[in-house]
Amino acid sequence: MRTSNIGIHKRLADCAQLMGLVGLLLSSPAVADIYPIKGVWVAPNRDFSIGPNEACFTVRLSGIEAVARKFIAELLIFNENKRYEVKQNVQAVSTLVSTKPAEGGYWVTEFPDVRRRFWFRQKISYLLTIIDPTTIEIRNNSHRTRFVKCGPRGKLPV
Repeated sequence: MRTSNIGIHKRLADCAQLMGLVGLLLSSPAVADIYPIKGVWVAPNRDFSIGPNEACFTVRLSGIEAVARKFIAELLIFNENKRYEVKQNVQAVSTLVSTKPAEGGYWVTEFPDVRRRFWFRQKISYLLTIIDPTTIEIRNNSHRTRFVKCGPRGKLPV
């Protein structure tokens, strides 16, 4: 009879340890990756010879209509762990999965917030290079695009 009591106590102790570990994991805040940059970034349209300041001014005046009217090629907004993208007739939101430092930048992995066929989401990966505080470059398999940062009104260099 004594051996069965020892077995029960051991099982209870193991169960208590497991429950404590589960409680610890559930109570600690999750560590989420955030983008190494933030703010509004625009890719000027190559067909229109406007400078970065004019491109940002156009975005301030007309918002995403600047993309629809092809004054700028693409608009990106980075905010914590979300990336909002506007280009041509497409508006998309992606959630950051991971950022890993790499030679020349950061490897970024995201999932689109909209699911495609059969509830699957296609993973998005690209190399984000910070050229200077106002210029970034995004490279994926097929092309590279440079973006300039749009700051608040009155904060951009003239």
